[in-house]
Amino acid sequence: MPFTTATRRAILAKKHIVGTITGVYDEALDGIAARLVRRRRLGYTVELLESKPPFQQGDIVHLSPAEFLIQDDCIDDMSRRDAS
Repeated sequence: MPFTTATRRAILAKKHIVGTITGVYDEALDGIAARLVRRRRLGYTVELLESKPPFQQGDIVHLSPAEFLIQDDCIDDMSRRDAS
């Protein structure tokens, strides 16, 4: 079966993993939503989805696992994806 453009898009589409930042940079980013960009052995690289001085939307920040709380619905999706 040949791949159609819609099939390719569906295969390449990834659900963004979103979470909340907590207790970092003297609580300057507490409660800010962020999108997971990369997982590393020592933590996460995230992109800020909101602005809060001195940080701006789109800034990339490196966090430990304790500083980035992934939303529950994203955790369910990740476990289903890992199981397949």
